[in-house]
Amino acid sequence: MAFQIIMPKLGLTMKTGTIIKWLIDEGDAVSKKDSIIEIETEKLSYNIESPADGVLLKKLASEGEKYPIAYVLGYVGQQGESLPAEASAIEYAADDTGLNQEAKAASAASITREAGERIFITPVARKFAAEMKLDFRQISGTGPNGRIIKADVLRFSENLHALKPQSKSSQDTTIPYSGIRRTIGENMSSAWSAAPMVTYHVSADTGELLSLRVMLNNGVAEKNERVTVGELLLKITAAALAKMPVINATLTDKGIIRHGGVHLGMATAIEGGLIVPVIRDADRKSLLDVSHVAKDLSARARNGALMPDEMHGGTFTVSNLGGYGSVDFFTPIINAPQAAILGVGRIVDTAEVISGEIKVRPMIGLSLTCDHRVIDGAVAAEFLQVIMQLLKNPARAVM
Repeated sequence: MAFQIIMPKLGLTMKTGTIIKWLIDEGDAVSKKDSIIEIETEKLSYNIESPADGVLLKKLASEGEKYPIAYVLGYVGQQGESLPAEASAIEYAADDTGLNQEAKAASAASITREAGERIFITPVARKFAAEMKLDFRQISGTGPNGRIIKADVLRFSENLHALKPQSKSSQDTTIPYSGIRRTIGENMSSAWSAAPMVTYHVSADTGELLSLRVMLNNGVAEKNERVTVGELLLKITAAALAKMPVINATLTDKGIIRHGGVHLGMATAIEGGLIVPVIRDADRKSLLDVSHVAKDLSARARNGALMPDEMHGGTFTVSNLGGYGSVDFFTPIINAPQAAILGVGRIVDTAEVISGEIKVRPMIGLSLTCDHRVIDGAVAAEFLQVIMQLLKNPARAVM
């Protein structure tokens, strides 16, 4: 019996997944639970496992193409086993986003070459060929049943470029605007155009925070058990949000939701982009729990091991650039549909006038961006004041 390899539903919001890479070839032996396909959904990668022992009988999905959940991507079975009758007739149902109705209809049909040979091309590949002004009738397809896929169009374009005479000056490089980079761009553009954002900046004293960190880590040799400045700031932010639920809000069509729980998003840089895993109920967790969860989410984010649901449901986000040592203040873009985001800069020893005397204090830059439809300036200023007070007495925030 041949077993179907299907596109899994990895979260409540997932609708499609993109095939990044087949990890084995047709005819290769495989054991149940072996990883056989790498896919990408929204902002993470995930490996699909084999449903059974046997060999990879057939690939029905092509690398670089997008498929809906439950779509049959291929078959695993015993060597020489025949496939279900419907397998050879499966047509590739690519994502048609961005095509008008006329283009969709044309893309779904087979095209005939001048010599009479029928051409099959995916909608995504046809769209790319049109954007690059390429004649797809000259392109050889490597997809199922010889279908032209996006990778074929890109390869054909690269080969054409290589054949052109090159000038002595350096050449431009074009990187496809797709995958994680495109998702981030579209989300940021949507958020920026939808919300009237205002950013408020302040320098805050972290002397007490740094002292508390030294005390907490005294005698702790295991790195994973040591608390970082960033984790302390996450806990302080969660405590401030619990004090001011007006900030911990989301604007919906039904009204402004002030969330009962603080589900704290932590912007995390990964190769090629940025994702925001969420610490659930951060206000109710101890500092050590926040520290452990933050370390776990960060590590799995960088390894592509997060599940989609671990990046949804956040009520407020912290974006910390302090570790780079180069940014004091910046203007973070709100992680829609949240109402605010806190940007954290580096800690710098700064001369401050305290009680009439000049003293050097470790100051940190904080930048709070708010959706002005939900949060007024006075409320934003009060929230920053709460954070500054907690920084002066951080033990109260972590108790």
